[in-house]
Amino acid sequence: MDRLRSFVDFVEALRVLAQTNKPNRVFLVENQINEYLKVEAGNVRISLERLCDAIDREEAENRRGEDWSIARDYVRARLRRLA
Repeated sequence: MDRLRSFVDFVEALRVLAQTNKPNRVFLVENQINEYLKVEAGNVRISLERLCDAIDREEAENRRGEDWSIARDYVRARLRRLA
């Protein structure tokens, strides 16, 4: 249950970053994802796939002012590097 709560908290943090227009948002998003992957180091591919699915669900909500492209592109790039 703690891992699920941790994942939900992580996605919430990404949602906040998706709503911001800070000039260093790319760094913040990538850093947040890298920190999550350090905690979920057991199987990086599965963690990235889970994250990719969560980002897809968040994007599908079409909430005004959210831009998930940075997180989406970074996670997909990390997955491609594992292939």
